[in-house]
Amino acid sequence: MARTLRRGLMENIATVLIAIGFLMLFQPFALSLYTYSFVTMLAGTAMFIIVSKFPE
Repeated sequence: MARTLRRGLMENIATVLIAIGFLMLFQPFALSLYTYSFVTMLAGTAMFIIVSKFPE
């Protein structure tokens, strides 16, 4: 399988995406960031679930 489809790297990217969504949720400055925080966290969570099925 391609090196980019390996589990470790993609899990790290998904975790960073979830963390970005979390930071977007708790920042007090931009309403648009707050609005898209749920979608960002949801995308990161779905990506993490899918990537967890990939081989090491």
